[in-house]
Amino acid sequence: MMWWWLFLILSYIVAVVLFHVYIRYLSSRRINFNSKSPPVIIEPWYCPFLGPVLSFLNLEASINKWRAKYGANFTLLIFGKYVTFVTKYVDIKKYYHGTEEMLSLTKAAQILLGSAYPENQYMVEYSAVPYLQRILTPRYLRHMALNFEIVADDYFNTKNGQFWAENGDETVVDLFEFMYRLIIRSNSINFTSFRVYKNHVEELIRLFTILDVEKSIANPITYGLKKRLGMKSDRDIAWEQWTQLLMPDIERCLKMIENNIEPVDGDIIYETIKYAKEELEKRGQIFTPRLVAFLTFSTFVPAQVNTYTTAAFMILEWIRHEHDEIGQRMKEEIDHAPPKGEITIEYLNSMEYVQACIYEVIRIRTDSPVSFRLAGQPVPLSNEKFIPEGNIVASPLTRAEDLYLNPEKFDPDRHLTPREEMKADPYRALPFGRGRHPCTGERYVKMQIKMFLIQLSKMCKMELMPESNNFEATINKKQLAGLSRPTKPVFIKISKREL
Repeated sequence: MMWWWLFLILSYIVAVVLFHVYIRYLSSRRINFNSKSPPVIIEPWYCPFLGPVLSFLNLEASINKWRAKYGANFTLLIFGKYVTFVTKYVDIKKYYHGTEEMLSLTKAAQILLGSAYPENQYMVEYSAVPYLQRILTPRYLRHMALNFEIVADDYFNTKNGQFWAENGDETVVDLFEFMYRLIIRSNSINFTSFRVYKNHVEELIRLFTILDVEKSIANPITYGLKKRLGMKSDRDIAWEQWTQLLMPDIERCLKMIENNIEPVDGDIIYETIKYAKEELEKRGQIFTPRLVAFLTFSTFVPAQVNTYTTAAFMILEWIRHEHDEIGQRMKEEIDHAPPKGEITIEYLNSMEYVQACIYEVIRIRTDSPVSFRLAGQPVPLSNEKFIPEGNIVASPLTRAEDLYLNPEKFDPDRHLTPREEMKADPYRALPFGRGRHPCTGERYVKMQIKMFLIQLSKMCKMELMPESNNFEATINKKQLAGLSRPTKPVFIKISKREL
């Protein structure tokens, strides 16, 4: 048995030596090792592949270590992919102003998620950004705002939710799970159809949870291997079921398009199918429901990664500051909302203090998630350096604590005039992106959170349970995507308000 261990140890040593021979000599002519490009980190020497991956578990500390040793911009070699981190702020500005051809989000996502992402072949050829720009117009946003009222009322009072009927007039829930289900419900009515929302919303939530994007980021190899071996994973089955869930609406809308019938009211699934049909025809391809499923699925992704977390933290801050000035200023904007059915986009946009609270939640709960792009052409940096074509480009979204007064304090005023502290260097404070790469759904997300605060304030009272008072001690700061979230449930008591 001892000989086997000696053989394995010797084999590993030989593999490490060969790896470094390849990297330092045979591959030294690669453009990545050009003096004009950021230095390539190959460490630690004893674990050439896994070392950088393990470093990602504490990304902020790793970035600080690498910056101190290699400079502001540097490249990691991870599983054969060159990932260049841009942390110098003058270069981050260039990053956010690069064209889609120079710095592509969709191509980076396709590489990072690989075959684990449902219908990944659509990610490069069919960007969801033009589709979102097409549907998130003032007309549809107004219609969506009214849908939030329907969802909140249904969730608590009707057979579609039966929250009070099932839990009584007072119950304890996990806040983050509660908001996850509520946010996904509102997206189901706004980005699929009223039919799906009314009859299949629980099935849709189940499928969307199986198709979890963050699981794909964490485990693309297993799914990719299954696909190459011709094996169906639970995600493949869920994707087929997701497509089937949309089929009645797809068939209905195709008949409407064929007969030149326009929808009377806002009909997002009609717009989605019309857009998909136009894009396929431009390429001389026949219509496929799977492109519709992909476009629809892509609109849910921000909800799964960030929106429900931001909404949950907003509620926690509201509870925490209920009896001080912050809570009173939030309450004033929420209480002055027009009656049900009369809320306008203009009023929602006027809720500047609540919006500042949203920005502050994102600032204080962001701990180095990373924005990824793929360099489609050489990317110029400062000091006459460049990122080679083909590298993945990563920009960490840190809290930029040195920009702010008392950075650990929850202080929405820092985002309002006359302070607006983020304007000291706006490319270090990026709650929704900048330049040519802003968040396409920013208006929708802010509207969604504001509407739910208004509706929840009318329907229920929320209190943090004593066992969750120390929830901040369980917040996970070691992650790549989304806001830092608690690793344990955060329990709140929800009590019914008499209308």
